Amino acid sequence: MNKDIYVKKNIFIILAIVLLLGIVIEATRSQFILQVSSNQANDLVAAARKPKKNGISAEGLSKLKREKFLIVYDSQEDGSGQITENVKHVLDYMKKEYETIDVNQLATPSPSFMTLIVTVEDLHKFPDLDAVLNYAEHGGRVFFARTPEYNDGFYQIYRKLGVNAMGSPVVTKGIKMTSNLLIQGEEAEINENLVFNTSIPVELQESTKVYAVAADQEPLLWDVAYGKGKLMLYNGTNLHSSMNRGIIAGAVSVLNPDFMYPIINMKVMYIDDFPSPFRQGIDPNIYQEYKKDIPDFYRDIWWPDMIRLAADYDVVYTGALIKTYNDRVEPPFEDHEGTDKNNLITYGRDLLKLGGELGIHGYNHQSLVTDQSRVNELGYNAWPSEQNMTESLRELDEYIKRIFSNYAIRVYVPPSNVMAEEGRQALKNSFPHVNIIASLYAESANNLEYIQEFSQAEDGIIEMPRITSGYANTDLNNWYIANAATSIGVFSHFVHPDDILDKARSKEKTWPVLSKEFRSMMKSLYDRYPWLRSMTASEGGSELSGYLQTKVYLQHEEDKITGYMNDFATDMYFVLRTDKKMTATENCTVELIDEGVYLVHATKANFQIGLKG
Repeated sequence: MNKDIYVKKNIFIILAIVLLLGIVIEATRSQFILQVSSNQANDLVAAARKPKKNGISAEGLSKLKREKFLIVYDSQEDGSGQITENVKHVLDYMKKEYETIDVNQLATPSPSFMTLIVTVEDLHKFPDLDAVLNYAEHGGRVFFARTPEYNDGFYQIYRKLGVNAMGSPVVTKGIKMTSNLLIQGEEAEINENLVFNTSIPVELQESTKVYAVAADQEPLLWDVAYGKGKLMLYNGTNLHSSMNRGIIAGAVSVLNPDFMYPIINMKVMYIDDFPSPFRQGIDPNIYQEYKKDIPDFYRDIWWPDMIRLAADYDVVYTGALIKTYNDRVEPPFEDHEGTDKNNLITYGRDLLKLGGELGIHGYNHQSLVTDQSRVNELGYNAWPSEQNMTESLRELDEYIKRIFSNYAIRVYVPPSNVMAEEGRQALKNSFPHVNIIASLYAESANNLEYIQEFSQAEDGIIEMPRITSGYANTDLNNWYIANAATSIGVFSHFVHPDDILDKARSKEKTWPVLSKEFRSMMKSLYDRYPWLRSMTASEGGSELSGYLQTKVYLQHEEDKITGYMNDFATDMYFVLRTDKKMTATENCTVELIDEGVYLVHATKANFQIGLKG
């Protein structure tokens, strides 16, 4: 009798344990866990920053020999103005001082400028070209940033530029690097069908160093020693593009000895339209390959592949969720038609468990604009009013809070990268915690997209543009990656889950092909730029804020570089290009990232790097 009671008691205990385990497992999958999930830790990112510090006093700053550039432009020529603006952006990111001057007003360049950057096409407009050459002969650096006009002005100096013979201007196609002027980009190139330049055919002297050529091997970028200084010429016309800023940054770096500049140093990956309702039904290619319908393919194939890629190549995802794909721009918005709460629960939970982040793409996929002409090409509906936008976004907020009640959304990605000022205001009205907008970095042909710089707007929102996109491992994507890594130290990329279902975006490639290419792209990025710090968009915004506020001053001496940072609040990263060897360092670490190129990690407001020639 006692034995039977003992056995029954043990059975009850085992059953109770099994029941308890079931409850725990179910709870981890339930909305309860999701509702208590919070990203309040992210609130601590900014708060955890060190207090702002100054590395140098105003008096010390007044005695410091400053690095200064002079941009010489032609106010009467649009191309000069466009290249000048692009050069200014590069120098702003580098935190270098510069002045601009119209070519007609330039007399004798002051030796206080370390480099002259010339965006003038007609060199005949210089009041005194000999004065420019004299500046270089005495140690100055001159970068002619575009193909000169084929006239007497260029004929006057072409031999001094390292040219033995030349012909009439022609159209050249493509760009191929022949050096590591782009960091880890010695083999970077753009297809000859994508890039066209007006160039002067040249035969160069042996004393020149060529950094880039066209597809037909015509020299595009070279420099030559001139006295104690250097002259450089870009034999092309496309340095107005933000996607070629690495060429400008690299050119300035190789022209000047022991050249150093700060970078943002971050790697951010976005998945637009994720989590979102997946299209129902069967895609013939997917079914033929996997015998699965569309939702099951994303659950069983695509998402596990993306998770493995993130683990293999140090990637953190920021998802931009959407509630529905209806095209409604009039209330009511609280309907549940076309929504999939389970997707938000399942994929949202996984995203957060992986260390990722939830951002928003919108209530639906209609861009936040009231001007119908801005979205006609997209087949979208413009919103009748800002109020309608606000109401839809508030419904999105409620939808998210029903599942992630304590999660503060901080990132907004505009649908199709199109957004108007009234949409920005509606966003601020609906999601007060959103302080990052992630659109596009590259200028577009149709001028519809919202184009950004890495910056902080007057309303406090951090502008965090994306630079590359898609699963395909293309030369163009790699070109953009190398240019951005060189100029600002940023990889910012986005994909859509439904790229696979779109024949135009996928170029009719199946997922086995696209996933292989995507892994190849991420592996190449990881192998070439392992120093890029992987982070969510919110973490990136916090780092960008610290980078923007920090003022950098560098003092160069023969055997050392001393850095001073005012308003210093967080670690800063620099690219240093030098032929010298490193000796002792103070308050920083130095890592070789390419031949003659180093990543400097400064941890205090004052730091120093010893150099040995």
